Amino acid sequence: MASREAFPIDAAQIVGMFMESVFFGVYLVTFVRCVKVLFWRDGAFKPWHRMHHKMIVAAFLMCIFASLDVAFHLRHILEVFVGVQDSKSVIDAFNDTSYWINVMKMACYVAQTFVGDAILLYRCWIVYDKNWYVIIVSTLLWLGCTVCGAMTIYYQSISDTMGALLNARSLVPFITSMLVLTLAMNTLTTSLIVYKIWRIQDRLRRRNTYTLSNPLSRLLVVLIESGLLYTLSIVILFTLYMLGNNGQYGVSNAVVQIIGITFNLIITSVDRSDTSRGDATQNSAMSRSAAVNRVPLQTIHIQTTTSVIRYPEFDEEAKPTSPSSDADSRTEWK
Repeated sequence: MASREAFPIDAAQIVGMFMESVFFGVYLVTFVRCVKVLFWRDGAFKPWHRMHHKMIVAAFLMCIFASLDVAFHLRHILEVFVGVQDSKSVIDAFNDTSYWINVMKMACYVAQTFVGDAILLYRCWIVYDKNWYVIIVSTLLWLGCTVCGAMTIYYQSISDTMGALLNARSLVPFITSMLVLTLAMNTLTTSLIVYKIWRIQDRLRRRNTYTLSNPLSRLLVVLIESGLLYTLSIVILFTLYMLGNNGQYGVSNAVVQIIGITFNLIITSVDRSDTSRGDATQNSAMSRSAAVNRVPLQTIHIQTTTSVIRYPEFDEEAKPTSPSSDADSRTEWK
């Protein structure tokens, strides 16, 4: 209780609105770049069959959930601080767990987590050549997290406990499980992807068939940094939630935006890696062509010697006995 009195929920909601607005601005910048990568290539609009439809759907779903979360939060703050005059009523309004805006904000968080983890799982499946055995554990963790999120939304909507998410005993097991499962799923899946790309890079370097390691190295750095950003935010959120600190509201609002930011950064990084490899391949081909053109022409003398070895025993056996059998004999010994 002391932690909540030191940081009251009304102040936590205002700070949370500020934090979410900052991260939402960062998200919009990365989203514009992501849309450009998904729809344009080399200054032209991509053909429909060359677009990655799954990533396009995921990108716009994340944008919808991120925008709705900001809109619901702003609506809640305006509704409470403008429509309620008593300070005690303000606290009670924010602590109303089953209020529809609180339920919708939790739904946005769960939906954003669901889409983000699903895309991460899909990337791991693709990286490992669509091997289902590799992602069995990650899939189970993802399903468990989704179920816990759905149960959280359900029990929050029917809860009559005043005290928000901190004192609702029916919600604590599901929220705790959801945070632990999504943390484990993201850590495991990101580690698998990073390990696979690192193995490919190391194998190509040892074979001396891949001398330009910068594209893959850049992708590895983005994957690791994005994974650490999301993991760190979940760890902070989980810690604040277990301590009963109202700072969890600001972090949870930021996490909704961070999920979209990490998705956009990875999409942009993959496009940069493809562009770097394409430019490197083109430059390498031009260098080889220039090197060939610089070699002076020389006259090459070729002498051909033909040797014929005859086997008398085969000649005697293959010799036709009549003109009519000449064609058959030649065909047999060809």
